[in-house]
Amino acid sequence: MKTETYTLPTELASLFINGDWSIVDYIDDDLYEESINGFLKELELDGGEIVDVVDDTDTFRKYHDMSDYGVLACNCSDYIVRFG
Repeated sequence: MKTETYTLPTELASLFINGDWSIVDYIDDDLYEESINGFLKELELDGGEIVDVVDDTDTFRKYHDMSDYGVLACNCSDYIVRFG
C-alpha cells in the first residue's frame, strides 16, 4: 500500500477524517463545496483515501493541493492519503 502527503485546508480536517460536512454548511459557499467535491472525486478515482492529519503542521499557505480547485490561500495541514 502506498501513502502520500497532501497539503489541504486545516478547517476541513473533520470532513476529511470523519465525514463531518458541518463546516461546509457553516461556511455556506457553493463554490467552496464544489471545489471540495471535485477534489474528493478525483482522489477517489485515483484510489486514494485520506486516513490521517499530521499534528503540528498547521501553517498559512498561499499554495496547497486544493489550489487548482479554486481554494484560496488559507491555513493548511498535512494529510496522509493511502492508495490501494
